Amino acid sequence: MEHKDDVDDKVMARLAEAASSGVPVRVHRSAIRGADRLDGFIVGTSAAWTLIALCSDLRLDGWAAVRTPDITKVGWRGGPDCLTVRALRRRGRWPARAPEPALALNGLADLADGASRAFGLVSLHVERDAPGACWIGEVAAVRPKSLRLREVDPEARWHPRLSKFRFEDVTRVDFGGRYERTLLEFAGPCR
Repeated sequence: MEHKDDVDDKVMARLAEAASSGVPVRVHRSAIRGADRLDGFIVGTSAAWTLIALCSDLRLDGWAAVRTPDITKVGWRGGPDCLTVRALRRRGRWPARAPEPALALNGLADLADGASRAFGLVSLHVERDAPGACWIGEVAAVRPKSLRLREVDPEARWHPRLSKFRFEDVTRVDFGGRYERTLLEFAGPCR
């Protein structure tokens, strides 16, 4: 399985512009067949990972971190006076912010482990092999080239065994969204 690791200069410039302007964007990752387009606000970026405050139905709903080299296009979804920004501003939710504590965007190990510690659950996406699927759980261990996830199922029950995910396979990490928060509420702390 090959994927490019170079970041397009135009994409990086567009990400930086989106982060500084605070306007809504749609992030395309057409290099990954079947990958979702993500709508939201760029709240952090590095050559390795880009952090998006997800926005749908005029509401912020957690964050998604995607591999920056996989981003092929960053399209504007409105300006500083679009309805999305006006609605979020009125509700005190704009500008969108990165999560606290800040997460390292230089590699998957620190990113996923930090998000799991701060938010309890992360959703890991392996879109090249399984577009449209994700695995949700808490990061139980980090190894040199992989991480172990204690999964929680859609009925909020903890799996007894750990699942292994190689860093090179993970293309997206979601956390802090309504779905993850609801699963954690009903699953409770893992043991």
